[in-house]
Amino acid sequence: MGSPGLRPRRGRDIHDMKRIFSILLALVAVAVAVCAAAQGAPVKWRTFIRTTDTEHGTVVFRAISERGWHLYAMELPANGPKPTTFDLSGSTGIEFTGKVTPSRAAIEAVDPLFDARLGWWDSNVEFTVPFRVTDAAKATLKCTINYMSWDDVPSAVAREHLDTRKT
Repeated sequence: MGSPGLRPRRGRDIHDMKRIFSILLALVAVAVAVCAAAQGAPVKWRTFIRTTDTEHGTVVFRAISERGWHLYAMELPANGPKPTTFDLSGSTGIEFTGKVTPSRAAIEAVDPLFDARLGWWDSNVEFTVPFRVTDAAKATLKCTINYMSWDDVPSAVAREHLDTRKT
């Protein structure tokens, strides 16, 4: 039989971890929503955390594109537009155990404006990255998402419409 003091502690650890993740999620969601609303961005970002246990989980970044808008892929040629990137380096107490991965492959085609083969998503897409909590007391998720999007209007100005950072 285990010590009576262990059972309440384990429950408290799980409760504390859920509270930490809830606070982190709320802070990230509010920051992303405020930035997107302030800019009237045609691509809005939602962030949430899926936990698998008290130390592991997955961060999900959901890009919600307005009809007719496209989000450029994560890998693009140097002579093209800026790719979608996720900078998680400001996070503390968390170790990312994999790469940021999109939920589906990007559409690819030659773009005459850039004279290059480019990739993009033409509707909503999710990006995920697995993590492990290394220090629950300091666990803070910070992410800067850099991206460009364009609409169906064929002009260079439309393609340059967004180059924003979400924290």
